[in-house]
Amino acid sequence: RAHRKSPVPSAEPVHVASTLDYCLCGAMQLSFYVLYSTALTLALVQGYTWVSETHTIGDVYLRSLAFASAMLLTLTALPIAVKWLLIGRWEEERIPIWSLGYFRFWLVKRMIQTNPMIMFVGSPLYNVYLRLLGARIGRNVAIFSSTVPICPDLLSIGDGTVIRKDSKLVGYRARAGFIETGTVTIGKNAFVGEATVLDIGASIGDGAQLGHSSSLHRGQAVP
Repeated sequence: RAHRKSPVPSAEPVHVASTLDYCLCGAMQLSFYVLYSTALTLALVQGYTWVSETHTIGDVYLRSLAFASAMLLTLTALPIAVKWLLIGRWEEERIPIWSLGYFRFWLVKRMIQTNPMIMFVGSPLYNVYLRLLGARIGRNVAIFSSTVPICPDLLSIGDGTVIRKDSKLVGYRARAGFIETGTVTIGKNAFVGEATVLDIGASIGDGAQLGHSSSLHRGQAVP
C-alpha cells in the first residue's frame, strides 16, 4: 500500500506569462520546426543525389547503406548532444511556462522523444540510450515503455526491475503555470505495471510492485 508523506503547503502564486513571452516562445518553437525540417529535407535531397550518381546495383546498395547508417547515427546522437549542451544535468526546479527556460525544456523534450532509439524499446540498446541521457539504469533492467523520461538525470532504476508498456516516468509535471521537475526512484527487482503513472517525488522500493493502471502521486511510495 502506498504511503503519503505530509504535504508541504505552498503560498506561491500562479505564474501567468505575459502576451509578449507567449508570442516570443511560440515564434521560437515555429522557427525550430522550420529550421529542423529544412535541414532534414536538405540532408535527404543531398543523400538521394549522392546515391543516384552511380548506376551499378552494387554501388547503389553500398551508398544507400552508408547514407542510411549516417542518418541513423546523426539522428541518434544529435538529441543527446542537444540535451547536454542546452541543459547539462537536470535538477529539481520550477520553470515558468512560456519563458526561455521553458523553450529549452520543450526543445529537448521534442528532440529526445523523436530519437530513433525509441524503436529499440525493450532491448539493452534502449537502456544504453537512457544512460547516455543521464539516467541511472541498473543491470538486467527491462523497459517496455516507449515514453522517454524527459528529465532522465532524475530517474533511478535498480537492477532487475521490469517496466511494462505505456508507463509514464517523465520526471516532470505542469502546475500553477510552472513546469516542475523532480525525482522518480525505483528499487531493485521491482515491477511497474502497464499504463501506470509515477509523479515526481514518487518511489518504489526493492522488490515492490505497482499494479496495472495505477498511479503514485507526489510524495507517495511503495516500500
